Amino acid sequence: MLTDLSKITTDMILDKAAVLLKEEIEAIQETQDLLDESFRDAVMLLKDCTGKVIITGIGKSGHAARKMAATMVSLGITAVYLHPAEAVHGDLGIVQMNDIVIGISKSGSSKELITIYPAIKSLGAHIISITSNSLSKMAEYSDIVLKIGNSKEAGHLNLAPTSSVIATLALGDALATIAAELRGFDADQFAVYHPGGALGSILTLNVEDLLTENSYSAVQETDTFKKVLVELTSKRIGATVVMNGETVVGIITDGDLKRLLDKHQEKCFSLLAGDIKVPYPIVIQNGTKVRNAIKMMEQGERAISVVPVMDGDVYMGTLRVHDVLKGL
Repeated sequence: MLTDLSKITTDMILDKAAVLLKEEIEAIQETQDLLDESFRDAVMLLKDCTGKVIITGIGKSGHAARKMAATMVSLGITAVYLHPAEAVHGDLGIVQMNDIVIGISKSGSSKELITIYPAIKSLGAHIISITSNSLSKMAEYSDIVLKIGNSKEAGHLNLAPTSSVIATLALGDALATIAAELRGFDADQFAVYHPGGALGSILTLNVEDLLTENSYSAVQETDTFKKVLVELTSKRIGATVVMNGETVVGIITDGDLKRLLDKHQEKCFSLLAGDIKVPYPIVIQNGTKVRNAIKMMEQGERAISVVPVMDGDVYMGTLRVHDVLKGL
């Protein structure tokens, strides 16, 4: 314990932080090791849910429940937080037969939850409990019990809920994301639910929406090496397309130019753009979602950071990964 404040050093504090984080990581690892068919059953129950998911807990477990509900909502799963103390005074009316109730309590002996569980059962809703005690009273009422590790709480007191809450949050994230994936929730739907966020905005954009007047860079096949060099350094897009009239026939990137200079040095200046172009460049058509463009740029034989955008056969400009990142 850090009692003598005059002797506290940075290393001492960082060492204690490392120990605490290690303890919380171990709690997640222990919870991972406890995964079994019950987790699969819970995921499938969430996937097929035709009602809503009601998540309840009190104290720090209540905070975890609120976060779990918020995560589910953002992934297209209708979810709400129910305060168990308020539930016994009328809020239990929110529960319906086709709902799923997820109760959180490390000990499994939360009086507030045990009080409302019989009423929830009588209403016909399914109950999933997240607890470290599969033999608890809460577990007895549950259709499915998901176990979290029973490791010590991180910190010098082993009292304040720390590791158990982290493990619960991680388990909740796993439930929400896997269930959403199985329900077919995709990036387009995510954007609909996050219209005000930068990520949601970027996901709804088409590639041409990120082009500006500075996105256009092109040279003709007959242009000199010097002109190519000037075009690349002045536009700073990272690449310039090579054209034969109005037709794109190749591309030259900064990397191509650097490799050429390293290999041939001053002899490069006798070459034309057509001599050094990379033919048949990867292009993308306007109307393509930005997220699909990024996926294409990352998943080819080799990742690329720039791609020409076309309107049919007409070159519109070059999209850079940097343009996407700048929009976030």
